[in-house]
Amino acid sequence: MEASVAAKSFIKIAAVSGSLRQASYNRGLIRSAIELSKAMEGVQIEYIDIAPLPLINTDLEKDGSFPPAIEAFRQKIREADSFLFASPEYNYSIAAVRRIIWRKPRVVGRPSRVL
Repeated sequence: MEASVAAKSFIKIAAVSGSLRQASYNRGLIRSAIELSKAMEGVQIEYIDIAPLPLINTDLEKDGSFPPAIEAFRQKIREADSFLFASPEYNYSIAAVRRIIWRKPRVVGRPSRVL
């Protein structure tokens, strides 16, 4: 029983930036969170790049599946225990987070934060 507890002794956080620019403040926030988490026991933050994802187009869904880039993204989201979104705000909205949510599997019951 101790081996199973030790196998899942960390919280896996999926971090997503709503900005595609390499030097954006949003990516900087995520890079900082990743660096800070290295000193914390039991926390693993993985940055998930949204650059390869196509624009929202529900026609891409065929027979319940999506193109490979979207399926890979969805799998990483499924594996996460919680989420960290760093996204710019435009016109009182966080459109990038909406773009991401369209591709995600259900995340009900898992904690999320938007920066």
